[in-house]
Amino acid sequence: MPKKNLFISLLILNLALTTMPINGKEDQSLRINSINAELIESQSEDILLLKGNVVIKSDKFELWSDEATYDRRKEYIELKGNIKALSKTLSMGAEEMRADFLREEFYLSESSFSFLEKGFGNASNISIRAEGAIELLNISMSSCKDEDLRWDLQAEKITILENRQNVIAENIKLEINEVPVFYIPYVRSAIGNEKFSGFLTPSIKQGKDGLDLSLPYFLSLAPNYDLTITPRYIQERGTVVSNDARFLTSNSSGAISFSFMSKDRKFKDENQKSKKRWAGKIKTQSSFDSGLSFKVDSQHISDRFYFEDLDDDIIGSQQKDYITKSISIDWSKNNLRIKGNLKKLENLNPFISDDYTVKPNFKLNYEKGIGNFKFKVLADHAKYTFEENYNPLKRHREVERDLFEPSISYNVKTNFSTFVIDLGTRKTDYEINLLSSDNSYDWAELNYKIFFDKTDLNSFNSISPMFKAIWVDGKNEFSDGIDSKLLNLNFDTLFSRNWYSGGDLFLDQNRFVIGLEYNHFNPSNNKERYISLGRAYFEDREPSIGEFNLKDSSIVTEFKSDLIGNLKINSSLELDSNLKKISRGFIGFTYEDTTGKSFQLRSIYKRDIQYLYNSTIWNDDVESINQIELISHWKINEQWAIFGKILRDEEQSNSQDLSYGFQYSNCCLKVGLMKRKWVDQDFYTYTNSINNSPLLVDDISDFERERDNLYVFFEMTELGRLGKKVSEVLTSKRFE
Repeated sequence: MPKKNLFISLLILNLALTTMPINGKEDQSLRINSINAELIESQSEDILLLKGNVVIKSDKFELWSDEATYDRRKEYIELKGNIKALSKTLSMGAEEMRADFLREEFYLSESSFSFLEKGFGNASNISIRAEGAIELLNISMSSCKDEDLRWDLQAEKITILENRQNVIAENIKLEINEVPVFYIPYVRSAIGNEKFSGFLTPSIKQGKDGLDLSLPYFLSLAPNYDLTITPRYIQERGTVVSNDARFLTSNSSGAISFSFMSKDRKFKDENQKSKKRWAGKIKTQSSFDSGLSFKVDSQHISDRFYFEDLDDDIIGSQQKDYITKSISIDWSKNNLRIKGNLKKLENLNPFISDDYTVKPNFKLNYEKGIGNFKFKVLADHAKYTFEENYNPLKRHREVERDLFEPSISYNVKTNFSTFVIDLGTRKTDYEINLLSSDNSYDWAELNYKIFFDKTDLNSFNSISPMFKAIWVDGKNEFSDGIDSKLLNLNFDTLFSRNWYSGGDLFLDQNRFVIGLEYNHFNPSNNKERYISLGRAYFEDREPSIGEFNLKDSSIVTEFKSDLIGNLKINSSLELDSNLKKISRGFIGFTYEDTTGKSFQLRSIYKRDIQYLYNSTIWNDDVESINQIELISHWKINEQWAIFGKILRDEEQSNSQDLSYGFQYSNCCLKVGLMKRKWVDQDFYTYTNSINNSPLLVDDISDFERERDNLYVFFEMTELGRLGKKVSEVLTSKRFE
């Protein structure tokens, strides 16, 4: 549910809601367990006078003071001098306190409080009455102690209503270093997880289109239905209104959202078009006891540049390449699962070729185990269409595919080894533009793995040699990859029968694969180490993919380890058969400690780029990939930290992304400055240059733009922020 008015929740501090409960439906009466003091005098039969280190203990809290008067018959206590009320989460001090344990009414004057050492405040008067109402007068609070005070939130009066689910605050003002920042005359909100209609925290940003303001209003329609309406003003564009509705039932949940902009001034200037701009999305899922489930995930927009222009990403670096429209139904029972779906990816990025539309796809999976044997049946029927005019990869306009694959496996496990035999056949039939085609084959696998484990008090070590023979009877006659992609050749892929995902292409080579895995773990310091090495030997020359003719048999190795201190390494390499060249590789170093110091250094390299198609869109498609990235956040002392990120393309000898800055923070404030320069794809220039009709272009760099911005971010702890989170900028989307 919405995170509303955090300062109200912190101000309340569960103030006596957890420590001093008022009677409810259940018996929650407070009881005095013990009373101690240095001097206890009896003034009458029922009245006790307590002096010196008075300690009164109840079920929920303790009361401390210099003096106290206690009426045993009425269970009434009046405390004076250095008063403290303590619970597990709350610490309160006061000049005067009266506590009526029978009526469960409490009154404190000149009170101060601390909640979990995170919230600190003062109130001239606090009263808690039996009927449930709680009233606080002249409130002042912050997330800082008095000696470190930077911001201060004040309210003339706060009333917690009788049902204890809503709170009213009057005449609220925020001061930073004693300078007034804003004033709110009246706020009504909810306590805890209770939903309550009202304004949410506003958003104030300075983005690529000037000042960006939004003020969401939350409507609690029912316990399981709500609606958020958000007016938004963008300085250079205009006004957007968004609606987000959510629902939850016993077997369904979902969200429906819609945004509308009647006129976009900047869009009209850049495209000479005046149009209404909108975006809508529905995402729901339902599950039933019968094993049936149903999902809808569908997004629609007025134009392909909607998210490029109106996404609420202040940095402007997150480009959305496509939107999804899908409906799926799934049923499973015992060993059988049947799934059907319709799916379309609508392309928003003109630099990417569209994918197929699925209408429809049905899958059947059946598994049955009998002893050491397991039987499997996979059936798949799908119809694909390609509906775009821009078709540089020469995709088929219409493809219908039927796939059927039965298989049987025999598995024997011992304490030191596993032995598996798999046999199967895959029959794949196509109807492409009214022409029939076949891409079927038989296959068999034999897999043997040995475990050599050694365990002692200080470490666990395991060495596992493995051997696999793969036999394939058939040739890959199909040249298109409808839902197939060439997988990265890592250690796991090396031992797979197919190096392609999807149901179309297969690796039609008989081969023998050997490998070795080593694992080490030290429980005393949680240090781990993993090393793997493997190689495939082909019956014929290793298959060529696209127009490339590769080496005989590559060697794949992976290495992961905890190094010195908090330094870790993670790497994966593919070497040619004579160990002279790296074909593909990834290596990453990470360091992070508890003092706020961290860095990540990663590099990725691919010598030969392999595609499923001979056609290329850009003239640099066949160039190698060689990129390095460094991300660092370094805390200099308790208040100051510096950070930076650089992504460099060594093939092009330039930086793709450069960010750096500093951050200052204390108990309640955080402020920083960030400089960022990066290369961005320019959708507008490309689209306008070709008059909205995509053409083959020689160099993608002609349609890139260099961006250079300066960002300021400011945050008050527990109150909200202005600007972008540094953590969202200092991420590695490309390498992920």
